[in-house]
Amino acid sequence: MPKPPAYDIERITYINNLMGGIHDSCDSIYESLIDRDFVSLVSDIDSLMATLRGIKESLEDDIE
Repeated sequence: MPKPPAYDIERITYINNLMGGIHDSCDSIYESLIDRDFVSLVSDIDSLMATLRGIKESLEDDIE
């Protein structure tokens, strides 16, 4: 199997890091809910929403 081009490797690495951050955010939200730590919960939710908003905005040119 041929080695993927450098661009694809860079893209996959970026996506994997992005998804890792999203998973970490979801874990933090879960823990904040369990612990009833509502201050952290709001912060974690805001952070996740900003990440998801950024993803959505970055692909808007591709879907129009």
